[in-house]
Amino acid sequence: MRSTSLFRIGHILPVLVIVALIAPAVTPPSESSLAVAETPRLMSNDSPFGINSHLATRYWDPASMSIPADVVARLGVGWAREDFHWFRIQPTPDAPYDWTYTDEAVRALSRRGVNILGVIGHPPGWATPFPGDAPHGVSFYAPDPQRFAAFAAAVAQRYRNYIFHWEIWNEPDNPLFWKPAPDPAAYATLLRLAAAAIRSVNPQATILIGGVYSFEPSFLRQVAEAGAWSSFDILAIHPYVSPSAPEIGNLIAGVEAARAVAERYGARPIWVTEIGWSSGRSDRDPVGVVNEQDQANFLVRATLLLWRAGVEKIFWYTLKDDPGNPYGLVDFGSGYFDYSRLKPSFTAYRVMTEYLASAELVVVRDLFDRSSVLDFEYFGSWRRGDQTYGDFTPTGERVRSGRGAAQLRYFFPSRANEYVVFRRERPVPVPDGTYALGMWVYGDGSGNTLKVWLRDAEGEVLQFALGAVGPPGWRMLEAPIGGTVPPWDRISGDGNGRIDAPARLDAIVLDDAPDAFVGGGTIYLDDMFAISGPEAYDAQFQRGDIAIDVLWAPAPVRASISTSASTAALITRDGATATIVASDGRLVIDLGPAPVYVVHQR
Repeated sequence: MRSTSLFRIGHILPVLVIVALIAPAVTPPSESSLAVAETPRLMSNDSPFGINSHLATRYWDPASMSIPADVVARLGVGWAREDFHWFRIQPTPDAPYDWTYTDEAVRALSRRGVNILGVIGHPPGWATPFPGDAPHGVSFYAPDPQRFAAFAAAVAQRYRNYIFHWEIWNEPDNPLFWKPAPDPAAYATLLRLAAAAIRSVNPQATILIGGVYSFEPSFLRQVAEAGAWSSFDILAIHPYVSPSAPEIGNLIAGVEAARAVAERYGARPIWVTEIGWSSGRSDRDPVGVVNEQDQANFLVRATLLLWRAGVEKIFWYTLKDDPGNPYGLVDFGSGYFDYSRLKPSFTAYRVMTEYLASAELVVVRDLFDRSSVLDFEYFGSWRRGDQTYGDFTPTGERVRSGRGAAQLRYFFPSRANEYVVFRRERPVPVPDGTYALGMWVYGDGSGNTLKVWLRDAEGEVLQFALGAVGPPGWRMLEAPIGGTVPPWDRISGDGNGRIDAPARLDAIVLDDAPDAFVGGGTIYLDDMFAISGPEAYDAQFQRGDIAIDVLWAPAPVRASISTSASTAALITRDGATATIVASDGRLVIDLGPAPVYVVHQR
């Protein structure tokens, strides 16, 4: 990670010969149109907080770009993710580059001390082989990779004193943004060429792979197998779980799936360059399950859970609502120029950055109960299903606790969808009131998915994915078992698609992920547990000698935390403050879905 230098006037070197060879028809831009009249504040790239700002692409008045930039600055975030759309900068192949909007966005954000993550993408129709798009308009078809690399170099050259982090494309695994269909090999070529071109004009640049949906990591694997893994420095993911709450949606499983791929091909820092929930009906929430208050709560809770999972930067999507897609912190109002109504999520984000800026995360504790379901000290009798792709045996060779564990050996011979099922002859009872199951897994770095089958009181067998198998070492995988499961996870029986107590553990399953996975390995399982009781969370931070606990509970519950202080400050999600008094070294707090901050001496 490299610190961003001060914004300054300077001469930009000509594009290097390597870029000229890539696309000699593209003329490098001149520096004359970019002038900075003042020195901005020094920017720090340590902040984990970011926002998808879209100033250059959704605010069409360069003269008043300070209005949305001031809103970003009020948030207190350290980062903004800005688009550099090729079709807007070079609408025709012989046109000079038009930097009007990007110059103003870069200038406005940098003067306010906000680091910029630049996203390079969205070519004009003339740069793609698809004849159906307007030549000067936006196309989502794959562009000529050499021309794209030359454009990327031109952008990086122009802003090489201002922007040090570049993301190559947005969601190349999404059929909406890479037509006619996602192509990992083609994207790998584009990534390699663009990364090399950017580094040729700015050796200090840090490259991010285009943000991908990480719950299904097959695209990532294929990009790696196409030889592009060394072309980027940071793994960018978009682990959307909306409209589910971050806890129910098992948000962390998306991080772990990406990490499993990275451990196999080469560890990378992980950034979430998009995460969000709409505050009403939207593309992911057609019914409108989530409202404005939920959105504000989920913003804070998701950020803290991602932080707990080791994510370095988290960028909320997005600053301002789009028509019909209210993901923003600012209401759409009368249009893209209207920043008059800030939603509760804006205040929630601002309060979080105010209290947690420069704070160090110590731990995120859960305050609920865990009880053992299966410790493998007594292994019992297991029967393999029809798939003959492995075996399941007791072992004392590698255990997490006690003297016994389970060894699961597998081999998936083809690129088809393959899995292996092990059913227990006597299903294991799951305690009533359980809302999540977990298990300790010693992985092999395969990234395959560990699942369980539960049989409920109606005789229905439902499947739940605990998560991706990670690298060697004991890791806890867990998944919620509440709510309705999708049709493809309904294994047998004709019920309501939900767990009706009492339930029993029917089987343990290992599924290849992706289906194209070919190979074998060995993993170890130990200490399966049920999560029940009051569900509450405590994210503990430290800033100097000041302790900050951020607490919440999806359903109302009373909790207590230890303290050495006689009183503490209680700050609500919306910034209201109160004083609470300790009793016998404990602070008692009534919790709910809206996170609260407790500032005290631990």
